Amino acid sequence: MTEKDKIIKGEYIDPDTPATEEKKPRKSKSLVPKYNPASESIITKSNDLIQKTKYALPKLEQKVLLAMMAQINPKEVPDADRIYSLSFADFGRLAGVNMHDNTYLEYLKDTVKSLEDRSFWSLDPASDGHQYKVLSWLQRGSTVNDRDKQIRVRFNPEILPYLSQLKSNYTSYNVEYLLTMNSTYSMRFYEILLSYDNGDMDYGYTNGLVFQPVTQDILDMFPDYAKLIRGFKYKVFDIQELKEQLSPPPEKRRKDKEKPLTEKYSNFHDFERYVLLKAKDEINEMTDLWFEYIPVRVRGGRKYERLYLFIRYKTAKEMDEVRRFHEYKVRRREELPRRAKNSKVPITDQSKLDSMIDTPFSEDVYGYHYGKVHRILIFKTRIREYREQLDEDFFDVANGVMIYTARLLTNTSNEKKKRMAVDTRDALNRIIEEQGDLRFWLLGMARMMLTKQEQGQLKSPQYNATVVYNAIDDMSIIPLGKQELRTMEMGPVFKTDLSVFDE
Repeated sequence: MTEKDKIIKGEYIDPDTPATEEKKPRKSKSLVPKYNPASESIITKSNDLIQKTKYALPKLEQKVLLAMMAQINPKEVPDADRIYSLSFADFGRLAGVNMHDNTYLEYLKDTVKSLEDRSFWSLDPASDGHQYKVLSWLQRGSTVNDRDKQIRVRFNPEILPYLSQLKSNYTSYNVEYLLTMNSTYSMRFYEILLSYDNGDMDYGYTNGLVFQPVTQDILDMFPDYAKLIRGFKYKVFDIQELKEQLSPPPEKRRKDKEKPLTEKYSNFHDFERYVLLKAKDEINEMTDLWFEYIPVRVRGGRKYERLYLFIRYKTAKEMDEVRRFHEYKVRRREELPRRAKNSKVPITDQSKLDSMIDTPFSEDVYGYHYGKVHRILIFKTRIREYREQLDEDFFDVANGVMIYTARLLTNTSNEKKKRMAVDTRDALNRIIEEQGDLRFWLLGMARMMLTKQEQGQLKSPQYNATVVYNAIDDMSIIPLGKQELRTMEMGPVFKTDLSVFDE
């Protein structure tokens, strides 16, 4: 094990195993070794902080906290007086907000104050295992300076031992993975998964405390998933306990949206839709892990009670795609000039974009990166014209349809995938030729996919992409899309515009 491996992933020490019974670690032969990306933005956390504390942070506060934690040197003695800073520009990129908006500064101050006020219960490591204490992330006295445009904070001294000089039972990861995620639950899910894993080392544990290699017994238990999970590792989680770990009940609930997951998504269908599927998509696309899950219920029971979680580290070749994704995201976060209020794009570019709408896809599309094809589909479907009117769930599904379609067009890794890419391009070009654009197609596909999602018929991204592929030539999709557009102000797809009541 190299020094670099030691920095990226710490050893999990089983607290129930006496020192005299410790087993010598060995390389796992059945698993793909973890690929370590070269990055200086590494966060190290004690597994006790990840696993034994229950806290929930809004997405932006989570990202600000992570950006500050990435500045801590895990090898140095923690200094409680050290000040950590974040520029307004970096905050704006994390928040995705318009820095020219006159409410920007107040929004920034509110976020920092809210993060400073956050506290949670933690099991006291110095106690007998029955004493809990209240911890907060930051010390009082955080500052926001609108002259040098810097946020400055200091970490709570009691938190620092969980973040530096850790010898064992810790987890380290590339913070860039989490900073690009859109769901705070995806961020927590990722670090929870890593905290229960030993990387590519096998310590011989079979007590269920850590991820274990998928055996033939597990493959026999899930025959429908056997091909998918072969070569993965697995661990079983209680669904209720996992919900509480991701989102405990707040002491004083300030907003309805701060309901814990046990209340907010009490049934499994909602938990899967709003938490699991988003976490799976973001972890698989943005990190060094492949993540799958299978819910199970006890024979005779009606509710899903347990989750089998499966992970596999990506190979160096698979990580090339992840790096390209993050490079693309970084380019998008570059500061841009404010656009004119009455135009979606600069006038000089409008004619060029208009020509893209009714231009068929050329054969060059097969060699594009899927991110580029996704952007082309955004123009061809004219989805930006309706962004402010569309309900968030409907827009998310519509965006998912474009992502699945982009992947279908650009994935030509074997003969079957090449055939699917050609079929997809031909179908889209026919629609463009007959309709003039892909607008009705996207609205119809989104309605169809949303209906399937509400009925629990959607599964993995690969499965969903196949659903999109099979429905591209469906003759009912275009009429369905036209109906969506006709009923845009009456149906549940579109939000009511209340701006007419503004003074």
